[in-house]
Order: sequence, then C-alpha cells, then structure tokens
Amino acid sequence: MAMYCRKCGNAVADNARFCSVCGAESLNPGAANPGYVRPPARQLVRPRAGRMIGGVCVGLANQYGWDVAWIRVIAVIAAVFGGGLGAVAYVVLWVVTPEEPLSLPPGQSFTANNSGTTN
Repeated sequence: MAMYCRKCGNAVADNARFCSVCGAESLNPGAANPGYVRPPARQLVRPRAGRMIGGVCVGLANQYGWDVAWIRVIAVIAAVFGGGLGAVAYVVLWVVTPEEPLSLPPGQSFTANNSGTTN
C-alpha cells in the first residue's frame, strides 16, 4: 500500500517514520522502531529551588534548556527599557504559571500542626 505524507503529499516509504521531503512524522503504524514513544510535553512550572523573586526566569530556563542568567538579563532589560511591558509580562507569568508541587518521600504527607501549643 502506498503511503503519502499528510503535509506535503509526497510518497513515503512503508518503513519510514518521517517524510524525506518535509520531515513530517508518518502515521504509518508499521514504521521502524515500533517501541518508540514520544516523550510527554513538559509543563511550565515555577520551581521552588533557585528562584530569586517568583521563579519565572528559572521556570523558563528549565522549560527550554536555556541558561537562567541570560533569561534574567533579558527580563531586566525588558523591564527597564521595554516601557514596563517586561515587568507586566513577568507579573502575568508569575500569576499564571503554577508552582512546582512539594516533593516528599513516598508514603509521607505534610500536615500542619495547628494545636496551638509550643514546646
């Protein structure tokens, strides 16, 4: 059965995972390396470690694999010379981006001590 690329329409080999012309992924179930599973998309989060103000720059750096120092420099330049648009964007990302969940050892949970007594 002839397979055609869904993006560019060129013929694709039966065992190809990608189109040789445009690089689009093939929908062919019999493609090479049937055990390949696409990694799940990462969610942008504000990590608890390494943050200076809200963790937005560290979160962006972790998400895209960039150096956090460059992200911070770009954020400061955008805040100072961008007419305040950089500062507004930082605050919006701070509010919208979820915080990284607490990482506790398996089988443990956090409970606050609200008894009101002190030792």
